[in-house]
Amino acid sequence: MVRLDDTPETAAGRPGRRRRRYRLLPAALALLVTLLVTVMLLGAYVWQPAEAGRAFRSPYLAQVGSRYADTPIASFHYVRAGSGSPVILLSPGGTSVIGWKDQVPALARDHTVYVVDLPGQGYTRLKDRDFAFDLDAMTAAVGAFMDSVGVRRAALAGNSWSGGWALAFAQRHPARVTKLALLDATGLDLPGTWMWESLKIPVVGELAVKLSTGRSAVRGVAEGMMVNKQRITDRLLDEWWAPMTFHDNIRATYLLERRLDWGPTERALPATATPVLLLWGRQDTVQPVERARRFAGLLPDARLRILDGCGHAPQLDCPEPVNRHLRAFFADTR
Repeated sequence: MVRLDDTPETAAGRPGRRRRRYRLLPAALALLVTLLVTVMLLGAYVWQPAEAGRAFRSPYLAQVGSRYADTPIASFHYVRAGSGSPVILLSPGGTSVIGWKDQVPALARDHTVYVVDLPGQGYTRLKDRDFAFDLDAMTAAVGAFMDSVGVRRAALAGNSWSGGWALAFAQRHPARVTKLALLDATGLDLPGTWMWESLKIPVVGELAVKLSTGRSAVRGVAEGMMVNKQRITDRLLDEWWAPMTFHDNIRATYLLERRLDWGPTERALPATATPVLLLWGRQDTVQPVERARRFAGLLPDARLRILDGCGHAPQLDCPEPVNRHLRAFFADTR
């Protein structure tokens, strides 16, 4: 018995249809790849997420009071408290003055405390549209802020990126820094985690930063950095999240990751005469504790304190021991 679909014409046509499908497949794949690349390029270089954080009214800043110092580089946002010898806390890279909320009242008992957002961080308003977001630019910004508030010499402290900026400033301007506290700081010529290294890839970096500005993404970052999760309150997350949505800060994040060169900073460590306190979270997943020991081995005047049960942001994660160590270290600052 002969089936109707087995006629010579049908049997001969079936391979022809298959050949046509195979010929169309590469074209379809090429179209799909083109569409995907186009969407990624538009997302990286055209689309901007809403600056949702602009509508946020910070309870913390309402309590402590925002100040601005105008310079040609930027209108620096900062808070100030206390009286006595000056201590300048640089806002941790990627966040704002909220990153030192627990240290301000503790240090203000004995010092005039400044917490400042450098360009691309927090609420500082960038004026210099050619600002390079490299180590030269960030250290120049530290000096510009100090000049604008009339501080010639001060103790400096920084966490993560801002620790590296404080270190680089002390190396370049040792006469302006009395003491230096580095908390889980950058400054070594070593690669970061895969997540941070990926920001160096064009298109990928732009998209990754833009897509990480939602509250849920910020919570994920905070939980990845901190051991004591109960300290990650909704209020802290809102304060952390809001300035991360600002377009200038988004741009600064991937540019800094691409342009900060820590090679010169590490090579200068043996000649860094400023007294240094290294405070490090033992459970840091961003800057592993082995890096603290490397700093301690290269710096001529360093004391190392490793804090158990703390992560990459120990001043938020473990404020009590951090405050105790900072107060003791800065006690004789003049």
